[in-house]
Amino acid sequence: MTFVYRNSNTGQVVPLEQRDPCLDMLDNWQIIGGPDRADAPGPASAGLARPSEHDNKAAWVEYAVACGMSESDAKSLSKAALIEEFGEGDDGED
Repeated sequence: MTFVYRNSNTGQVVPLEQRDPCLDMLDNWQIIGGPDRADAPGPASAGLARPSEHDNKAAWVEYAVACGMSESDAKSLSKAALIEEFGEGDDGED
């Protein structure tokens, strides 16, 4: 199972195959998804599927926010940057 960490300062979202003790010690990193956090906010709990690369930027912003990124950070990124950050999922979709 993948653990998903989010940096509350930068909005960076990092999926890892196992828990990271270093990130667990830092106050600005929170686990937003994984086996310990079945109730964690995320795209699945928001009922969102990962957008297609052909979808508009607004769809990618909505998905990024559901993944834990702040709306202002998501809007400040280009669609290409959002796809780079969130386009590769562990859900088998490409």
